[in-house]
Amino acid sequence: MGLLVEEVQLWNSPSLGAYLLWKFTTGYCNAHSNGDAPIALLHFIAIPILTSNILSEPISDRRKNLQSYINSFEDLKNSDILLSLQSRIKNKLKYTLDAIDIAISYGLLYWDIENGKLYPGKNENKVKRGRSLKPSVVKFGNRAEILGKWFAEHSIASITSHLKVVL
Repeated sequence: MGLLVEEVQLWNSPSLGAYLLWKFTTGYCNAHSNGDAPIALLHFIAIPILTSNILSEPISDRRKNLQSYINSFEDLKNSDILLSLQSRIKNKLKYTLDAIDIAISYGLLYWDIENGKLYPGKNENKVKRGRSLKPSVVKFGNRAEILGKWFAEHSIASITSHLKVVL
């Protein structure tokens, strides 16, 4: 099966995006020096990265920060892949909005309207037998949390500068 077909099958549901945004936001808040939440605009950068196998593959605990992630593309001479992020942000705009809407409606995320930030909700629901997440979904959730930790170390201006995107 081609990479594009696999990506479409895996990422066709904004419900999965809602889960990833919750994990991203949780990782961000846990790693931020003040425990602050990410501004909502960061979610529009996170989803295009997390919903692409090529862009999310280098995200792991073995990398220490966002610069290391960016350098991984330059080391493999794949910097053009990272440059595709701007068009992915535009293409994933509706998907990201739908994922945020679902996450808020299920209590995974909460708006701080005054500051434009999204805070993670507490996931207190116990998983019933036979209803646990697939290992591949858990893997992507872990990547989302790591990306959130990396983003927590930077301002939105430095993130957009490092990733060469315009919001």
